Parts: sequence; C-alpha cells; structure tokens
Amino acid sequence: MRSSNIFGRIFSLAVLLFFSIHPAFAKTEDDGEQLLKTMAEISLLNNQMAQRKVDAENIRDALIKQLKSIQSETRDELKKKKIGSENKAKKDPRIRHNMMLIAEISAYIDRYTQKIRYYRVACDRLTYLYQKADDDLKIVSTLSGLKIDALIDQANRLIDDYMPQAQTILLSPQTITIKEPDQYLKGFALK
Repeated sequence: MRSSNIFGRIFSLAVLLFFSIHPAFAKTEDDGEQLLKTMAEISLLNNQMAQRKVDAENIRDALIKQLKSIQSETRDELKKKKIGSENKAKKDPRIRHNMMLIAEISAYIDRYTQKIRYYRVACDRLTYLYQKADDDLKIVSTLSGLKIDALIDQANRLIDDYMPQAQTILLSPQTITIKEPDQYLKGFALK
C-alpha cells in the first residue's frame, strides 16, 4: 500500500513537472504574461491620451472664451465709434488689430478641435485593442502563439504611433492656417 502511494506521488510530480516545462504550456504562460504587459501599456497610454483630450478641450474652451471677449469688444468699438462700413472698420487700428486676433484665435480653435478628434479616435482605438487583448487573455490557452504575437505586434505599433502625442499637446505653428482677418468683419452687423 505504501509503494502505490509513493508511486502515485512520483507520478503526480512527474506530470506536474512535464506540464510546467513542456514548451506548449510554457508558451501559454509567456503569452499570458506578455498580453498582461501589453494591456498595461495600452491602459497607461489610453489614460494619457484621454488626459491630453481633456487638456485640449480646456485650452480650446479658454480660447473660445477669449474669442468671444474680443468679439464683444469689437462690437462695442464699432458702436462707440459709430463705424458702419467695412472700409471704415478696416482703417481703424483697434478694430483691425482685433480682426487679426480673431483670425489667429479662430485658427487655433480649429486646430485644437482637430486634436480633440485625434485624441478621441486614439482613445477609441486603444479601448478596442485593450478589450481585444482582454478577450484573448481569457482564452489564451486555446489560442495559437501566432495570433497572440500578431495582437501584441498590432498593439506595439499603435502604442508607438500614439506615444509621442500622449506626453504633451503638440501644435506646430506651421500646421495652423490663419484666414484673412477682413473676412471676420462680416460677422459683425455693420450698417
């Protein structure tokens, strides 16, 4: 009875050892660990991109507030100086300066709006990829290593694409298109 008990223990130990060192089972564990690491990177990047989106929204909102203030000031100047034509408005230095500010601020608002869309799409893509990785992690033991490797490669490419934009909001003055300031006079009710 004792020898069968020892034999059972040795057999159990041999089976456990076989499964722990067999390449197919070791690969599954490695894949799971790699997926968890990739999911953590995706989650961190998604949080950073979401924060940049909030930052861009706050900057855009502040610019919109500033734009409205300048527009209000311009209306007051037009009334105060009783300017009723575009030609007179264009010749007034204060109004001309305000039109240039309105044009520049409007261009930055447009660019921040584009950035917000970019961050929103990035977050959506990262969320999708995270969910896909999470789903694959749940069934990692049945997936082939190739499918997991492909998912990790896809995640790494997406992370590499978005990482530079996740640290700070990057707006290059060369990407800003400022329209002609005179066209903003049309938005004011001139008599």
